Amino acid sequence: MDILSLRLFLRIAALGGVSAAAQDLSLSPASASARLVKLEETVGFRLFNRTTRAVSLTTDGEAFLPYAQQVVETLETGLSAVKGQGTEAEGLLRIT
Repeated sequence: MDILSLRLFLRIAALGGVSAAAQDLSLSPASASARLVKLEETVGFRLFNRTTRAVSLTTDGEAFLPYAQQVVETLETGLSAVKGQGTEAEGLLRIT
């Protein structure tokens, strides 16, 4: 399970389709579909009900959604915090 696959899951849920989510994340639809299948294999359950026109979250997908959101948000917050360290001067500078 990787962060891009979790982001893909969240975008599919938000946009209602694999193609739209793939485009939003700059992935090919085939790559997005393969990532989704791999994610479902990893978690051990189907995340979406698929039809030829749309996808909808399964009951398990709905239950998993807030946890995936929390993981992605926590990682993004952590990356932002770490990226901010060491780039700005800190402390007191005295010139005499």
